[in-house]
Amino acid sequence: MDQQTILLFIALLTTAAVRLSTAVKACYSCSDVPGHDEYDSQCGAYDYRGHTHDDFIWQNCFLKIYECGYVTRGGTTGYHEEGYCSNWPGGITCYCQNYYCNTDSYCEKCVSSSTPGTPEHTTITTTEPLTTTYTSTTTAEPPSPTTDATLATTSDPAATFSCYNCMDCATVDEDTTPIIEDKFLSCSTIVILESVVVIRGGNYDAHPDGECVTNTGSVQCWCTGDICNRNSIRY
Repeated sequence: MDQQTILLFIALLTTAAVRLSTAVKACYSCSDVPGHDEYDSQCGAYDYRGHTHDDFIWQNCFLKIYECGYVTRGGTTGYHEEGYCSNWPGGITCYCQNYYCNTDSYCEKCVSSSTPGTPEHTTITTTEPLTTTYTSTTTAEPPSPTTDATLATTSDPAATFSCYNCMDCATVDEDTTPIIEDKFLSCSTIVILESVVVIRGGNYDAHPDGECVTNTGSVQCWCTGDICNRNSIRY
């Protein structure tokens, strides 16, 4: 073996050692895509703290968000810089390098803002605004007695709906394609507070009509009814 080959071999070993030494070994690992091996209906929660997986060859954790609203979390052997974003037809994926770092995020830095700035109590205007305002920093306050009673009712568990399905869509109209499916138990609208990006989709979990939750960095509201997630969220 000549000297050049030896030096090349040493360089390869050094690179591999550095990569292994910085490899991420533990990430949140789940998906709310039906039929996924690690299916968890709560995987799409902003502050997910559920199933984890360890693998010594993982170098990044990732968070994948599909345009239809599904979320997958896990680890990858491919190396990416901290905060790297991949935009692909049908969704976005963002990568991070710390243990269990693929939570408390909806890849906000990967999605351009639809509305410049983040004014307090911003309203994302759509066709039929909600009348309820939620101001809690942890979970939304219950509707007031003056709120339309239909917002506080729980939907018929046998009812299923079609929902608007889009990412970065502050408004929806007749040209916005809904998910035509008969299995969604609720529709949801998520607003990323920092960038005022709106994500709309369907859920296989039932939620009371009008329920809202404020996570760190986002507000998510649910409704029950065909393409009901055209409404705005006031916060």
